[in-house]
Amino acid sequence: MTSSQNNRPTCLLSFDVEEMFQIEAARPYISPRLWDESEWRVGQAVEWILEELAKHDAHATFFLLGWVAERNRAVVRRIVEAGHEAACHGHAHERLHELSPESFRADLRRAKEIIEDITGQPVVGYRAPTFSLTRQTQWAVDVLIEEGFKYDSSVQPVRGHPQYGEPTAPVAPFQFTHSSGAPSLTELPPLTWKIGSLRLPVAGGGYFRALPLSFMRAGIRQAGRQDRPPVLYFHPWEFDVNQPRLPLPALAYWRTYIGLNRTRNRLTRLLKKINGIPLNHWLTQHDPIPASTFTFPANRAA
Repeated sequence: MTSSQNNRPTCLLSFDVEEMFQIEAARPYISPRLWDESEWRVGQAVEWILEELAKHDAHATFFLLGWVAERNRAVVRRIVEAGHEAACHGHAHERLHELSPESFRADLRRAKEIIEDITGQPVVGYRAPTFSLTRQTQWAVDVLIEEGFKYDSSVQPVRGHPQYGEPTAPVAPFQFTHSSGAPSLTELPPLTWKIGSLRLPVAGGGYFRALPLSFMRAGIRQAGRQDRPPVLYFHPWEFDVNQPRLPLPALAYWRTYIGLNRTRNRLTRLLKKINGIPLNHWLTQHDPIPASTFTFPANRAA
């Protein structure tokens, strides 16, 4: 892993850009038909993030929903003009489990075309909503390759989460191969921290809010010793302290809102200790990517 002269570790920063009412926990309670009638707040949260990144000379990848990009075109332009990467998070934040290969391709194309029209730059990176690229949805790899994507960052190499995770996946970057044999897609898995036999997810999101910041820092240090890039992720809504609360069940409410009052301070502290770069910059610096490959185990539920 590359470090600067001041010995700060280089981390691959990313933000999944979606409105609060589009998160997976809200889907049973807020219909997509109501999205346009809801309060749009993601733009102001992204602006705060851009200012904070600029203060610390950090850059990041913004995985954009096509729906959000289409309605916040000026913010998308600001992201790119500030030197950040605009990547794809799909169009309507539907988990891959809810799509077929055909509907996924249509969703992917729609979002990609919107983002490229706004930025004038090719979109080469993708992250699935709710990290839903799993052994059940591995058909999506072929679609991503056929649609021209160069990398993905959707596979959480952990076990235990009810909606995602592949514990057999490598923790370092690897290659997915098209079912025909070639070409391939680089996978950049989010950061994990291994303690004994446990592999903990410490890359961001709810873990960033609920766990001590020391867990993420320990994962970053371990990744450095193992010469693999720490891939971190956050959501703009996680830095919107005054957002109205959604009417979620108790457990979902706790998972969604825990730690919101400390996220801004935590991100500032983190940015002071790392060198943040976009995912596509790391790929450029490490071309060619190591040739290690991975194939999902057979889906027993199929």
